[in-house]
Amino acid sequence: MARPVWTELNLSQQLALQPLLPEWDNLSTAHKRKWLAVVRNYAKMTPEEQTVLHSRMTGWATLTQQQRAQARLNFADVKQLPADERKAKWEAYQALSEDQRRALAESAPARPRGAALPARPVAAQKLFAPVPSPVTGAKYAPRIQLAPPPEPRVTSPATMPAAPVKVTEPSSTAP
Repeated sequence: MARPVWTELNLSQQLALQPLLPEWDNLSTAHKRKWLAVVRNYAKMTPEEQTVLHSRMTGWATLTQQQRAQARLNFADVKQLPADERKAKWEAYQALSEDQRRALAESAPARPRGAALPARPVAAQKLFAPVPSPVTGAKYAPRIQLAPPPEPRVTSPATMPAAPVKVTEPSSTAP
């Protein structure tokens, strides 16, 4: 079990991390360090800021691993936008009614199911790599052959290979 366990946290840390109590002992050491860094200034926050932090912690704790990965990807995409454009889009979204938000979510393209999500978004040009063609006359043969080697050409009966030997599997007659 990764340290620190819940009982090793001081009272102020336990208060700040209360929404994570059910999952705390299952988190990795790295995740625990990140959460401890997030709540380092919890006591200096206003009650409203503390409430927002707790609600976001609760929301994060209820996500599945796949939903968390998708949230990280979405965050990385949004961080690439200029700050003023990001703010304008957020305000436009906030101005939508609940029905409009639901319709927007339903009109979003379906996410692929069952595929592993990358930890970070991958640039489109990195997704496809050209397949190298074998170089004729190269000093070394490629490790992975792109096509099977050509069959040897038989030119005379003297160079003909012997007839292939038929190998049969022994029948399994288990008692």
